[in-house]
Amino acid sequence: GEAISDQDLLREVMNTVGKKGRLGEQIRCVVSVSMLTEGWDANTVTHILGVRAFGTQLLCEQVVGRGLRRQSYDLNEEGLFNVEYADVLGIPFDFAAKPVVSPPAKPRETVRVHAVSPERDALEITFPRVEGYRVELPEERLDARFGPDSVLRLTPELVGPSITKNQGIVGEGVELTLEHLKDMRSSTILFHLAKHL
Repeated sequence: GEAISDQDLLREVMNTVGKKGRLGEQIRCVVSVSMLTEGWDANTVTHILGVRAFGTQLLCEQVVGRGLRRQSYDLNEEGLFNVEYADVLGIPFDFAAKPVVSPPAKPRETVRVHAVSPERDALEITFPRVEGYRVELPEERLDARFGPDSVLRLTPELVGPSITKNQGIVGEGVELTLEHLKDMRSSTILFHLAKHL
């Protein structure tokens, strides 16, 4: 295979900080200007220390946002998530809040779900990456031949009454007819008929 460069190793370590079983599992502290902005996915951030001044308020908020990822999604006895805090130091905000001390909770036993390879590679489910769809019509053509037996006359005995008078106990009655169908295009009627076939 191709030789792995030091840059590739460092990139893999930084992309897997705090992820169990990966190269960055044992990283405890990250000192970087760009790693703590946007695009860095790590749910083990517990302390954020701003050393230098921020140029914009947005950059300051992006850095603090790295501490918003939850570490545990286990529900407590009340059916809610346990509160998690990240200590943010040295970063200016427009408001001042008192630090909240979060007592350490006893960790629950977790089951890590991962792929069992190569023992169960045969059970892998793959989904194709579809680029488009193609419609294939059958080569056989349908030819319609109409004759005298193809005519269907719609009579009141077949389709029911064509005029209905509705009237309540009080008020003027209303006569419902099929006159509005005369204003409908023939293609629209064919579409509605074909929908029931």
